Amino acid sequence: MLKKLIPILRILAALLVIALAWNLRWKAASNLPPDADEGIYLSAASQFADLVQLGDWAGFLQTNPNPEHPPLNKILFGWAILPTFEKDMIGDPNQAVLSPSGFNARRVSVAFGALTAGVLALVNPFAGFFLAAHTMTIKYSSEIMLEALPSFTSLLAVLCYVAYKRHNSPRNLWWIASAIFLGLTAAGKFLYALVGFAILLDWIISTPHTRQGWGFFLRTATLWGSFSLLAFLVANPYLWPDPIGRLTEALAYHSNYSSSAQEVVQSGFPIYQPFIWLVTSASDWHPQNVFMFSLDMFIVSMSIFGLVRLWKNERVFVLWLAVGLAFLLVWPTKWPQYILVLTAPLSLAAGEAVLILFKAIWSDLIGFRRGSL
Repeated sequence: MLKKLIPILRILAALLVIALAWNLRWKAASNLPPDADEGIYLSAASQFADLVQLGDWAGFLQTNPNPEHPPLNKILFGWAILPTFEKDMIGDPNQAVLSPSGFNARRVSVAFGALTAGVLALVNPFAGFFLAAHTMTIKYSSEIMLEALPSFTSLLAVLCYVAYKRHNSPRNLWWIASAIFLGLTAAGKFLYALVGFAILLDWIISTPHTRQGWGFFLRTATLWGSFSLLAFLVANPYLWPDPIGRLTEALAYHSNYSSSAQEVVQSGFPIYQPFIWLVTSASDWHPQNVFMFSLDMFIVSMSIFGLVRLWKNERVFVLWLAVGLAFLLVWPTKWPQYILVLTAPLSLAAGEAVLILFKAIWSDLIGFRRGSL
């Protein structure tokens, strides 16, 4: 009977987590001042909204403000601001962030942020709660930033891969879905496609223990990568006229920016700066009316104790954390929003630690009851 109730309880937990995550993010979205990049992305969204209003669909092939980032996020923001953007986009884009159009765009991020926490709660309800309450994640998934969408699709890419690896039926559809979500992740923001390397690493580690062997792995992984690339291209119409040229230009921008941009050089962040961001609470930066409480330091602390259990249960999440952290340590640009690459697996590790704690308490209670009898 209990086994039949577990899926229902997981769904209820996920719905509760979605509600919590939505409320915490919408509270932040309603009270946060404009962030540095929000005006840039809102201005880009207004250009896409204009194309939609004019019915200029061919314009999507030639339009991508700040082309160093794929347009998918900005297109979604553009659809969201359609009802109000004409009167709100006049003047300073940073001020427009606090207009009805700005809040409509922020609502897109809030929705994807809440869904990400809810999906993680299906795996581990405590992990979903931690991701819902993590203040740095709340901040950057409540603003007109490029973090919320790829955070959501990268988690789905991993979960679909896990379902494929566990032989869930229909198996082939799971790895195809994983590839598609990975492609959409790259189309949201390049950085989050790091999760693909974690999946491949886990796949390689698992292959010697499977019946199919390396030949099957190479064929399947090649098809997986091809589907992922196709999904990326389909979701990125700006690349269609010149895929190689425009993609090379975008990647070259990031390489040059990370080594020579004035703001990067002046920031002077040390190599270990990602660790500092991980133990920093966004509530330290903003008034008390933005965040109800902060668990960021607690989540990081608990995650350390849950890593071993998480490795045993599903290794790919630890590899995701390791690959993401290794890249952030090496990459010269170290903005705080980049740690959202890590917060889903980090929250899952913390959730595993809570399960260890509950299991220990339950065992002690059972032992005490038996001893008293």
